[in-house]
Amino acid sequence: MKKMLVVFLSAVLLLQGCSTNESAQKLVEWGEYSTSQEERLKKNGIDFKVEDDTIYIEEKDLNKAAACCS
Repeated sequence: MKKMLVVFLSAVLLLQGCSTNESAQKLVEWGEYSTSQEERLKKNGIDFKVEDDTIYIEEKDLNKAAACCS
């Protein structure tokens, strides 16, 4: 019984360690806000945030944004 408990807890810890925390992604400045930039980012499924007329995207999406929106 102890062996099953150890295996179960190990599996849970392994899966927890492998999970990603999407909300913890670092935001980086992409550029000035424009409606055309907004449309291109939306069309390509890139999440973004606008603050003070500046567009911020997640760091993981930099290559994707550069390929579609530059």
